[in-house]
Amino acid sequence: MPHRREAVLFVNEAFYLAFNNRDLMAMADLWSSQYPVTCIHPGWDQLRGRHDVLASWEAILEGGKSPDVTCCKADVQFYGNLAVVICYEVIEDMVLVAANIFVEEDEGWKIVQHQASPCQNPPDDLQESHREEEPTLQ
Repeated sequence: MPHRREAVLFVNEAFYLAFNNRDLMAMADLWSSQYPVTCIHPGWDQLRGRHDVLASWEAILEGGKSPDVTCCKADVQFYGNLAVVICYEVIEDMVLVAANIFVEEDEGWKIVQHQASPCQNPPDDLQESHREEEPTLQ
C-alpha cells in the first residue's frame, strides 16, 4: 500500500514544516478534531485534549525561542486506520526520537499523538541523513 505510506509520510513532513514555519493554523489543521489527542513534549507532562495540545503549540511556536527541527529516517507502520511514524528529530546539537500517531479521517490522515524524547544513541549516519532529508513540501 504505497499510497497510504506516502500519504502518512507527507502529513508527517507537513507537521515539521508547520513547526519550522511557526504556522499555528497549519499545525492546528494537522491535528484530529474527531478523536482524542495527546502530546508529550520533551520534559513536559502529558497534554490531553485538542485545546491543551494546541495551546502548547501556540506557546512553542509564538514564544520566540522555537528552534528549527529536521525530521530524519521517518518510518511508518500501519495498524488498521492508525499509522505510527517513528523518526528522529535533529534540533541544533540535540537528537530526539519521536513517535507521531495518525488516524485516517474523511479529510485524510490527522495526528492524534506526538511524543518526543532525547535519544541517547542516535544512528551513526544521522547527520548524513539530516542533510539529505530537508523538508520537500511545496
